[in-house]
Amino acid sequence: MEPMDNIQILTTFVEENHLMNSHSIVDFMALVTIKTAKNKITNQEMRIMVSFDDYPVLSILEDEIDPMLYPTVLKTQWDDFDYKDNEYLQINGFHAKNPNIGKYSVKIIPLHKIKE
Repeated sequence: MEPMDNIQILTTFVEENHLMNSHSIVDFMALVTIKTAKNKITNQEMRIMVSFDDYPVLSILEDEIDPMLYPTVLKTQWDDFDYKDNEYLQINGFHAKNPNIGKYSVKIIPLHKIKE
């Protein structure tokens, strides 16, 4: 998928779920499922931030996640974003330099903004 398509998908997800606060910050809680080549986390509540600078980036801000085992920074420039059934964001990618991550998928179900 083209980066511009991913940007539009991420923008639509943020707008339709009202995830941007009054200061234009996208900081929210979500149920997250991550599947990698060797590991899996299912429906864990995590904090998510989105930055729309240059190419937008979605970051998983969770102290308990080892970034050597799970993707924590997902980029519209490289990953494939899909907004499924107006319910959740599905992100697929491949980490070529880390075989512990390898091919991965991330499912993000939004819960609520951190603050207005």
